[in-house]
Amino acid sequence: MMTGLEITNLKVGYSRNEVIHGLDLKVNPGEKVALLGANGAGKSTVLRTISGLLTPTEGSITFNGEEIGGSNPANLVEMGVIQVPEGRRVFPGLNVEDNLKVANYGKSPDLLEEGLEAVYKKFPILQERRKQAAGLLSGGQQQMLSLSRAIIAKPKLLLIDEMSLGLAPLLVKDFYEQLADLFSEDVTLLLVEQNAGLALKYCSRFYVLRNGELVLESNSEDYKDNPTALQSAYLGVD
Repeated sequence: MMTGLEITNLKVGYSRNEVIHGLDLKVNPGEKVALLGANGAGKSTVLRTISGLLTPTEGSITFNGEEIGGSNPANLVEMGVIQVPEGRRVFPGLNVEDNLKVANYGKSPDLLEEGLEAVYKKFPILQERRKQAAGLLSGGQQQMLSLSRAIIAKPKLLLIDEMSLGLAPLLVKDFYEQLADLFSEDVTLLLVEQNAGLALKYCSRFYVLRNGELVLESNSEDYKDNPTALQSAYLGVD
């Protein structure tokens, strides 16, 4: 039975410094949910923990009913848990096509060809520059490449961390408008974002973290026409 992502009483930190203090969060199968908050709220820490880069000190993380907290990141990728990291994080010394091939490691060559065809159709500039070092691409092109690796990996649970970071507003808007076409509607998505207005337009529900604690959970419809109403929870001010 598909149960999506469920986090219960999650506590995690770095060394002895606890960053997340008992988080409860749920994303139903195929649902698109945003995790919002100011810089330092703990959003990226949550994603790193889900994807196995950090180990919970307490609590549970399950995906489709299976406990994944503390799992090996490579095993999670095989399960379909895929993260698009903050700051794009391409392999700068590899060319574009080799960056894409990495996402298909251990899978059928036929799947790679299918994925490359889909990616190049959506982002023709990547096909034009497929033999160019990824580190020489513009910031927007690197974001295209980062998203394209996720497309080829065929995620079941997709984690996107700060897609808008460092990009021009028009380019960010374009990326958000294309997300629905880039990934199947069956993909379960947890989106970390500082730009609340954009996130609320794309996601049906949202959570707000402040200093590692959940301070608000709501339907996007109730807030998207008035994102300033989030200010108190988002920043802790009236």
